[in-house]
Amino acid sequence: MLPSKEQRKHVYEICNIDYKKYSRSVDGIVLNVKSFDLIKSEKDFYFVEIKTTNSKNVKKLPYNVFFGFTKNEEDLFKKLDNYRLCIVHTGMREYKMISFEAYENLIQYQINFKGK
Repeated sequence: MLPSKEQRKHVYEICNIDYKKYSRSVDGIVLNVKSFDLIKSEKDFYFVEIKTTNSKNVKKLPYNVFFGFTKNEEDLFKKLDNYRLCIVHTGMREYKMISFEAYENLIQYQINFKGK
């Protein structure tokens, strides 16, 4: 689901996340309960960051996917057990949600210096 600003603040509070710093570091949430009103703890939902691709080089998700990740997104991913990265292939119409542990086993670094 795409939470409203108030709903987003509520789940950030449950997880002790600074809303001002990380307000744009989550694309949505996946509920593990029947409705948002039933969320009582971080076990009741996943934060989800979505990255999309339509690359023809990708034959099976999440392999060979290339995307950008902000430091804030990665910091939350490292810190929170209920944060998932969702890779969506728009051409294949498939997705794969992965944990930080799976992410660590898949990444290879490319350095890109920021502009002046």
